Amino acid sequence: MRKAILLAGLAILFAVAAAAEQTETQTQQPKPAAPRLSLIDQVKRSLKRLGATVDESKSSAEMVVSNYNDPKGGKTAVVVVNDKRKSLMGLYIYNFGSVKNAASREEVYRYLLSANDAITIGSFFVDSEDDIGYKYLFSNALPFNQAAFESAYLAMAAVVRERRAEIRQLLGAGRDDKGSNE
Repeated sequence: MRKAILLAGLAILFAVAAAAEQTETQTQQPKPAAPRLSLIDQVKRSLKRLGATVDESKSSAEMVVSNYNDPKGGKTAVVVVNDKRKSLMGLYIYNFGSVKNAASREEVYRYLLSANDAITIGSFFVDSEDDIGYKYLFSNALPFNQAAFESAYLAMAAVVRERRAEIRQLLGAGRDDKGSNE
């Protein structure tokens, strides 16, 4: 008789446990997936984390114009462009000046080449309008890597802070440089 009661008790216990598990499974609804942010929205979120501001009036669906106030001084405007056609994201910084009226273009070009050799990320260039810029390109074919983006952004700001005055001096504009990039 004890065995029968024990077996009946175990059977009831298993039945209650199975019913509770089934009820729990039925009441758990799958959580809706969080909306996936666009690449540009992820960039804006990263810029906010860095303390940079976004100029919405100049930004577009595939471009963000940001301003970074460097804690060590100076303000840097960085343009982030998502080129879907080439699967590249580019960070661009201008406002170094133009080589159009430089006393010695060759000296400026030599300095830019030397700087490109010395820096670890990005490169200086002269565009078709003879303006000096600094850029860094990376693939956007892989998922957005916030840490890599933020590191590149801050490294570029540091290079600009270190090189801007000398470039402007070579261009003949160093006398009125206040450390601003605007």
